[in-house]
Amino acid sequence: MKTNSFRKINFEVSRGNGYGQYVINATYKGKLISTHTTDSEIWDWIDDDSNKEKYNDARRHCYREIVEEYNRLYN
Repeated sequence: MKTNSFRKINFEVSRGNGYGQYVINATYKGKLISTHTTDSEIWDWIDDDSNKEKYNDARRHCYREIVEEYNRLYN
């Protein structure tokens, strides 16, 4: 499991079931949100800041996925 944050939202990324599956978990607006992605660059760059652009893209992607899942569930 790898952890990081973006815009004051802490999230964890873990490997899901199956090749290329990743699960993103976070608490957003008081709700536990869990979503999945197949973007392997998230896993590669979420905790590696040697390339700032890819590192920030990975964090943004996780944040976006969490917000989209929250909106799907609660709006």
